[in-house]
Amino acid sequence: MSADRPNRLWGGLYELLETLEQMPGGMAFAVRDFALVTLAGQLSQTFPGQLVFKGGFVLRHAHGHLRFSKDVDATRHAPPAHKFEAGDVAAAIRDASIHNVVQFVPDQPATDSARSLDFDRVHVTGEGFAETDVQVEVSYREAVVGTPVPVDIGDPFYTPFEILTMEVAEMAAEKLRALAQRLRETDLADLAVMLRDDTVSDDEVARFAEAKFELVKQGQANRIDRVERNLGELAATYDDVVPQLFPNAPSYQEAAEIVWPRIKAMVP
Repeated sequence: MSADRPNRLWGGLYELLETLEQMPGGMAFAVRDFALVTLAGQLSQTFPGQLVFKGGFVLRHAHGHLRFSKDVDATRHAPPAHKFEAGDVAAAIRDASIHNVVQFVPDQPATDSARSLDFDRVHVTGEGFAETDVQVEVSYREAVVGTPVPVDIGDPFYTPFEILTMEVAEMAAEKLRALAQRLRETDLADLAVMLRDDTVSDDEVARFAEAKFELVKQGQANRIDRVERNLGELAATYDDVVPQLFPNAPSYQEAAEIVWPRIKAMVP
């Protein structure tokens, strides 16, 4: 990261390692957590006001859930639906490196299109921990619908710094759309946790879903059926997969009881 990076809450490598060792989830998750926070800080600094972060990373660092993630996911904003030069984003990723403490080396992007830029393998190396990798994903395929929410993140690695995040109801609408398109256990867990928030109403999610579901190729008539079918199929794997990535997420039964009765009110 450049000279005006956020202030570190650790004095050197060994103090950082002590912080990582004290974090929940084990060292591998802790290193990725540190990497993602560091990358989000650098990307926000390099492209100020142009990225709105979302997904599991935001649930963890902006909303306090114990939700482990391997990627930092954002939507292009201001201007929306405009491509970045992949080389500029790759340079920002490399610039997040901190001397001998941590280095970030991105592979060539797996996707560099008008829809998205996906670095699906960013190598994370450092003297005190085993090499791992994370992902950086930027979506261009749609604009942010709501008003981006500024949030301070950084703890326990840095003094607070600001990033822009997607409104929770809009993130919920994107997860609802994902449930119509794929089978991924964390989509249900994330959606259930967001809907459990008393400040998120079905009407708000439905408003955002009107725009989000415009990108779903399948017809409007069977959207609810697809969501319900995929939700049902997740019963076989959810309770084996989710606790490793989201230890305080509801069980499958609890998640289904939160989401299922509300599907018809939210899916456009």
